Amino acid sequence: MGVNARVQTLPGREITVEEQQRFRVDELLPSRVMRPADAQDAARELRLCDLAPAAVVTWGGGTQMRLGTAPRRYEVAFSTDRMARLLEYEPADLTCRVEAGMRLQDLQESLLAQGQRLPLDPPHPDRATVGGMLAANANGLGRARYGTVRDWVIGIAVAYPSGKLARAGGKVVKNVAGYDLMKLHIGALGTLGVIAEVNFKVQTRPQVEATLLAHFDKPAPAIDAGTTLARQYLAPAAALVLDQGALRDCGLTAGWRWALVLKLEGYAREVEAARDKASGIIRDAGGRVEDSGIPSSFWDAARDWSAPDEDLVVIRAIVPLAALQSTLEALPADSRVMAQPAAGLVDARVAAGIAAATLQRLRTAAGDEGQVIVTSAPGAVKKGLDVWGPPPPGFPIMRALKQALDPNGILNPGRFVGGI
Repeated sequence: MGVNARVQTLPGREITVEEQQRFRVDELLPSRVMRPADAQDAARELRLCDLAPAAVVTWGGGTQMRLGTAPRRYEVAFSTDRMARLLEYEPADLTCRVEAGMRLQDLQESLLAQGQRLPLDPPHPDRATVGGMLAANANGLGRARYGTVRDWVIGIAVAYPSGKLARAGGKVVKNVAGYDLMKLHIGALGTLGVIAEVNFKVQTRPQVEATLLAHFDKPAPAIDAGTTLARQYLAPAAALVLDQGALRDCGLTAGWRWALVLKLEGYAREVEAARDKASGIIRDAGGRVEDSGIPSSFWDAARDWSAPDEDLVVIRAIVPLAALQSTLEALPADSRVMAQPAAGLVDARVAAGIAAATLQRLRTAAGDEGQVIVTSAPGAVKKGLDVWGPPPPGFPIMRALKQALDPNGILNPGRFVGGI
């Protein structure tokens, strides 16, 4: 069958040149686009793709599309942009149910009207969708204080290539039925099914927010202060250690070599007590607390820093706290660094020409208990990088699940760990 004849047999609508560029993944372009209207429609349309079979890449807001290796095949862009409704919201129960295509900013605005929020802040919330946040396991800067995506999801609906729509969990916080199914799809990058709906628990918004800024001559004491603060009763909502380059990216032009920036949240009296406690810990660690103001855009820039829209290489290391210092020492001198010390997480922007060598050094420093991946890179650069590193010990189980749920391998083929 010729290429043109093959395209004519594919499900979905013929795609425009403009849409092709919008739905580009690395250097691949789709031939068709599908936009299901709801969860059941998503299951039906996935079934048509499976029968073809046609390789599918699911699209939300596109903020995490640089994550993962390039797909082996890509024929249908499966967009959730029509699935963007807040289906249920019970402020008294602190729960809601949303479609996967709903953007985080829209959800937060709906919750704000009732004085509530979802304490997850993935990059670019004006574009990022609920489904994309789950698929990429994008937690944001508050993971050490508020936990990860998995801690806030209480129910999920997933469409499979078989045409089935499976639901797990429930609408109430204490419901634990189907928990394993929820864990299965969070962070799977859409390789096992298409997340169609999500149930969240939410929380009351804090009364006040404040930022505390300090600087250090070396990273080690800043890291130590950040991890010490995370163990306090009044722990920061976010704690970042940044080098001079990352500080400038976030709008701070001071000539400090390293900085520790804290976000404090809670009742006014709690925040004031937390500020005093943090200031003491910082001074004891050899840092200097700054009274100067911080740009109002700082936290938004810091949130988005690890998922740049530009063609930059970003490497992420998630390591035991004891390995943080050796991980930082393994980075080249001209890299730009942002670390979340209490979460054992380091993001680094590195030059494309030394990315492969940097990956190798970081994986050595992280050891067997750490994980080092490429979270963003131009398609041409990505070809020469081992994006995910060696598969984990449980990889045979992952491969068996992929075969069971997606036997024709149509969902994001080749983009995940081990070529799944």
